[in-house]
Amino acid sequence: MLEITELQRDYITEVLNISMGSAAAVLSEMVNEEVSLSVPEVDFLQRNAAANKFDQTNAARMSGVTQSMRGALTGDALLMFPEEKTLSIVRILLGDTVPVESLTEMEQEAMCEIGNIILNAVVSSVADLLKKEIMSSLPRFIKGTGSEIFSVETCDNNDLVMFLKVDFGLESQSINGYVTLMLNVDSLHDFISQLDEQISAV
Repeated sequence: MLEITELQRDYITEVLNISMGSAAAVLSEMVNEEVSLSVPEVDFLQRNAAANKFDQTNAARMSGVTQSMRGALTGDALLMFPEEKTLSIVRILLGDTVPVESLTEMEQEAMCEIGNIILNAVVSSVADLLKKEIMSSLPRFIKGTGSEIFSVETCDNNDLVMFLKVDFGLESQSINGYVTLMLNVDSLHDFISQLDEQISAV
């Protein structure tokens, strides 16, 4: 099991907090309303433990988007929200002009747009931290339970997940979302090693 120090955790949180601020600014401009994204709560868990934590925290199914990463990090980046909240998020993005019956048709497209903004902000901030290139695929819409989304049955449960909890809020409402980076063990150990180099250089 990978252990990280409080200094490492604080450093990652600080870097990701900057990226969340950038993503919130872009989303605010899109919806013409202030969007707040909280300071991420960072944890490192094995894939099956992350899925269990996810399901224990969220009784409902989740929906969101995923992007594959390659380069300095190899794995998948995910953004997820409780499934019953996604239409509220679509309404936030598209405004009140869209009829309710049309929201579900636009759900995937809107979620991919939001996911692209938030995940690219996170991945870009990690790439800047490592001073290396990380390439991402186009966002893909997903939904399911934690075990389904994390594909626990078909993956190596020794893989580790950088698990981030983020509050996505507007003046009118607050919605809990989750950003996760699912990395294989070698990739995550490389990340921690490079993180230590950056901390030492500060």
